[in-house]
Amino acid sequence: ELPLLSVFLLLILTEIMPKESVTSLKQQNQDLKDKVDALSKEITQLKEKVRVDSAIAFGAEAAATSGNSIDNASNDETVSRSLQYLSDEYDDLSASNSGVVDQLKALSRGLNKLSAEVTRVGNAIDEVEEYSYQFNVKIIGLPEKSSETAAETSALCVKLFQEMGAEVFLSDIDIAHRVPSRQQNGAPKPVICKFVRRLAKASVMETRQSASQVNLSNIGLSADSVLDRVRIFDHLTPKKQHLFFEAKRFKEQNQYRFCWAKNSTIYLRKSEGSRPIKITDFGSLQRLVSDT
Repeated sequence: ELPLLSVFLLLILTEIMPKESVTSLKQQNQDLKDKVDALSKEITQLKEKVRVDSAIAFGAEAAATSGNSIDNASNDETVSRSLQYLSDEYDDLSASNSGVVDQLKALSRGLNKLSAEVTRVGNAIDEVEEYSYQFNVKIIGLPEKSSETAAETSALCVKLFQEMGAEVFLSDIDIAHRVPSRQQNGAPKPVICKFVRRLAKASVMETRQSASQVNLSNIGLSADSVLDRVRIFDHLTPKKQHLFFEAKRFKEQNQYRFCWAKNSTIYLRKSEGSRPIKITDFGSLQRLVSDT
């Protein structure tokens, strides 16, 4: 559970920050993360180059020393000067490389801190988005009127919820509207219904199994409409939706019987009597694979 102050701040942010702003912030944060990763790779490559240059210089000095150790006496002074020159050059290169390595290490530490901050900001953005989504449900298969307005969609949702047995009134709904569907098969566009209080949403979720059994005429739909395909789900953030998709795929591949989402949290269960396993991130799925 989030601390009370954090919840208050998140609530304010979700009210003043439109969805487009959250999406833009996420993209900017991801762009910054990509740049940090690219810089980190460049620093690693520079470190390797410094290491190789040092090894080459050390090899050159060693070769010069061994190659001239048996020269005649007349060349002793020349050889000595040459060796001293190589030694001085090697010392200078070593000192220079040592300074470069120290600077690269400092840059790496700075980048690590920046990367951690980028991750922290990304998590904060996810929390804002997720907190906002906790007030939403997604309705699939609800018949759609021609040129349906948000007000008409909201009224239709209230009638549906009340016929299901949920204690919901129009004042409990902030807005309900249709959203584009990924599948262009002529089916009604999905509805996103945003509540002003989570108790109203909870009442809907508790009675959602009866959505397909509602009397059409009682909610103002024509007799030729079909409700048997109506389904009501938690509205998950894109990140959670992706995780949910992977969890369902994991369920099929690893003989788990149940996979579901409740209050924006994803669960897996191996069998009827086994305990639910909370899936918080992709690492949760990887750990389950390792444990099997």
